[in-house]
Amino acid sequence: MTKTKTSPITRGRDLNHVAWLYDPLIEKLSFGREQHFRTKTMTLLALAPTDRVLDVGCGTGTLTLMIAEALAEQGETIGIDAAPRMITIAKQKANRAANAARFQMGVAEQLDFADNFFNIVVNSMFTHHLDRELKQRFFAEAWRTLQPGGQLITADIDRPSTLLAKAVGWGGRYLLLQPELEDNLQGQLPSMMKAAGFVKIQRLAHLHGLISFFAAIKPILDQPGVVPCR
Repeated sequence: MTKTKTSPITRGRDLNHVAWLYDPLIEKLSFGREQHFRTKTMTLLALAPTDRVLDVGCGTGTLTLMIAEALAEQGETIGIDAAPRMITIAKQKANRAANAARFQMGVAEQLDFADNFFNIVVNSMFTHHLDRELKQRFFAEAWRTLQPGGQLITADIDRPSTLLAKAVGWGGRYLLLQPELEDNLQGQLPSMMKAAGFVKIQRLAHLHGLISFFAAIKPILDQPGVVPCR
């Protein structure tokens, strides 16, 4: 359940101004590989029928809708985004498809949900829009809202593993004037997850020399040697 009815404003980057062309733009920027990327994410989620899933930075809801379609009626899927136009489009897509996914305004650094609420928190191509402090706060909030044993799945820009990926990644950082990319390009996401209290952090896949899929677990706190991280 949500804790309040309102969502605070974030200083993280949102794409409200390009919401109307976001879907075709992403398809072109991915050279027609977006569906492959989303399918890869779905495979790594390994959903159970009754999972309760939060998609943070859901954009126009493409991945959120796929998750909701895969879950049984007992499951629950919620997508949040700081951009109101993104949420409007996501709701329209859900209505047209008679899809059970729910969408609402929200920010990653102050998730509007109770402690220990979700089985899975997923975010896809999202953290590189946040500065270092907001990334840290997001991972802490993901930890808080996950049930013990719950899983965080992050798909995002990571340390480049090829010369071309390095040129694309660091070129994008300076050409787009986006310093938020640096933490990702320096490979710092796993250490941030660990600092938030996650364990069993794994890089499950690495695509195009630039994008990694990470999984991390919120520990069950009665395990020996495990203490809560707050």
